[in-house]
Amino acid sequence: MQGSIVKTVETVKKARAAYKFIVLLGSPAYVVLIIIAVLIAFVVLLTMLPFLLFAEEGSLNHTGAVSSSWGPVQLDADGSNYQWPVPSITRITSYFGIRNIGDGAEAHGGIDIADGATNTELQPIYAIAAGTVTIAGTLSTYGQAIYIDHGGGLVSIYGHLDTRMDVKPGSIVNKGQRIGRIGAGKVGRSTGPHLHFEVRVNNKRVNPLDYVQPIIQVSNEISYRPLNLLLANRYLVSKKSALADRSILAAIDQAGKAQNVDPMLLLAITGQEQSFVPITKKHADLIVKNPWNVFGCWCSGKGATLSTEQSALIAAKTIVKLSQDRPINRNAIEWLSAKDNPRGYYAEHNGWWIGVSKFYQVLLNLKE
Repeated sequence: MQGSIVKTVETVKKARAAYKFIVLLGSPAYVVLIIIAVLIAFVVLLTMLPFLLFAEEGSLNHTGAVSSSWGPVQLDADGSNYQWPVPSITRITSYFGIRNIGDGAEAHGGIDIADGATNTELQPIYAIAAGTVTIAGTLSTYGQAIYIDHGGGLVSIYGHLDTRMDVKPGSIVNKGQRIGRIGAGKVGRSTGPHLHFEVRVNNKRVNPLDYVQPIIQVSNEISYRPLNLLLANRYLVSKKSALADRSILAAIDQAGKAQNVDPMLLLAITGQEQSFVPITKKHADLIVKNPWNVFGCWCSGKGATLSTEQSALIAAKTIVKLSQDRPINRNAIEWLSAKDNPRGYYAEHNGWWIGVSKFYQVLLNLKE
């Protein structure tokens, strides 16, 4: 009996406590506090939303829709990229995979490269790598084609060509050697002049873009010029920068050279993004591996897994991508973060390009 009374008392106490808590929550003071907490949470969500939406592969600090820019997956035997077969044309009009050209869906075993008849007909084409020509002449739906065996089961195919070729079966070619020209008009089964380019591995068609990427030129004012390691290092030392390291600067120079981007511009961006990474800054040893904030931030996700060499190359490739479609009257650096850039933008802040431009001019004006 006594036990049941104790239990009843405890139950009543708990009920009273719950009632007091509910009454307390309903008081004006607590209602105000709850509203403030909800508003704070909402503001934080709005602040973080751009990062959650846009922190994709290839995106940079506060970026818009900048996609992956890792480049070719496969490399040549010497460790370098394969040669793009038509340096004068970067436009791809049809991609690898299933496509519909009016006669229903079909598998497209390569990519088509063209830029309108006037800019495509008779444009020279080049071998993507060293090898031996196995076919050069008339071939079924290709009209005129060239096959090059690169060894190891790798074969590159160039279709819809002009009849006047620079090679013949048995010819030994080097990477980047001219082998022929794109045909004029309709050559073989085609709707107009273009290069049909294929890559086969052990006689299986694979995506050519895993091997080659178009060569996209940036504005001359931000194109590659060799980095003066001595001047750059001296300036960074004066800034007490963690980037003041010959091996790091050499990696930045190499990234710029690979993508035809001025390494001084890459350094200028680190100035705007991370104040050149002062050695006294917390986590400087980590920030220096990704001072361009590739993949959104140096501090998390893929951005925290990169080396300086990797992040520099991705930053350079992103500059190349964002440089496309620039109107002739727009500043080359401003266009990188312009909100009307159809390729995306490097930084959310409207003044980003002004800061980068100032750092860039300072670096360009360094003297011995």
